[in-house]
Amino acid sequence: MEKGPSTYAEYWTSEYAEVNHFYAHGYDMGYTYITDYSQAAINFANSEDEGNISFTAENGSTYKYNEDTNELLIVSKDGKIVTYFEPDRGIEYFYEQFDKYGDYWN
Repeated sequence: MEKGPSTYAEYWTSEYAEVNHFYAHGYDMGYTYITDYSQAAINFANSEDEGNISFTAENGSTYKYNEDTNELLIVSKDGKIVTYFEPDRGIEYFYEQFDKYGDYWN
């Protein structure tokens, strides 16, 4: 088991964020290694799957969600990963985030 940031830490808002979110969400998503978790987040960020929906928040962050895979990703306005996880309430959670923070649909 890895204990520190991975070689993908530069894609996160900080090394701490990568490690913290891995421990908070990675195991629940089936990842044993932080590198696999971060690579999956990067892959989802770059995914152009037709099932993806996204919006930009008032602070410039982008929220991206796929109902088929139940993946949610938030990317800062600077292009860094904020978090990546599978919300318990799926698309309902995503729409709640839009109601709270959404500025416009992408």
